[in-house]
Amino acid sequence: MAWNHPVPLELAQHVVEMIHEVTGSNVNFMGLGGEIIATKQPERLGKIHSAAESIMAGRVDEVAVTVEDAAKMDGVKAGYNGVILYQGQRLGVIGITGDPEAVKPLQKMAAIVVNEEIAKERARQEREKGLQEVAAQLESATGEMEELHSSAAQVAGRYSEMAEAVKTTETELNDLNQVLDYIRNIASQTNLLGLNASIEAARAGEQGRGFAVVADEVRKLATYSADSLGKINQALQAIKSSVLRIGADVRGNKEITERQEQTLSSLAAQVQGLQQELQKLV
Repeated sequence: MAWNHPVPLELAQHVVEMIHEVTGSNVNFMGLGGEIIATKQPERLGKIHSAAESIMAGRVDEVAVTVEDAAKMDGVKAGYNGVILYQGQRLGVIGITGDPEAVKPLQKMAAIVVNEEIAKERARQEREKGLQEVAAQLESATGEMEELHSSAAQVAGRYSEMAEAVKTTETELNDLNQVLDYIRNIASQTNLLGLNASIEAARAGEQGRGFAVVADEVRKLATYSADSLGKINQALQAIKSSVLRIGADVRGNKEITERQEQTLSSLAAQVQGLQQELQKLV
């Protein structure tokens, strides 16, 4: 069954035991509606105390029954019932049998004890609530950092792939340079062949005129090949320069991303450590 009273049952029972040990009197602790929630008379638990009901309703703050008044009423004992106030809120009523003048100071002291314990309990609850909120925020931050760490790891992996692709491209460009050198050598030999053919055609005179035309075309082809190779070489050098620059950028970004990944991993571990320590406090 849910506990609906402002004062915890353990605290109410503790107050009853404490006052009873000092006075030997019957002690009742009443909660909402004047219900008896702790007493040295177990048969009265759960019953409504009429004086406490009036006090909790705000009609009075205390009810005192003197020895003389009690003698005039059936089933009524002398005693004092007083309200327990905490920050203007009526938390309960403590009733002690005996001469009201004698037991009233004890009731007031007990009310102070209840106030102090309630203040401690509420401060503890607020502290626990604050710690739980911080723990929840840390848990959320841990989750976000783990996601960032995972993303950073993926980015770092892609940068590694890109760096490898750039390295492969650099190798292929170097291979193309070797091919160009080979073609350049062929063009040079073709030009030399055309030159030799022109010399031989000149020696042959009229009979070598047709051969001279062929030799001239061979030399033109060699020249055209050399010019084309020059342009291709310039384009390849520009591409190579761009690839090298991209490679440097990719490697730099890869290093930065890896450092970020390590930092995020370290932060996540630290936050998890703080979260565990907060859970111990909670």
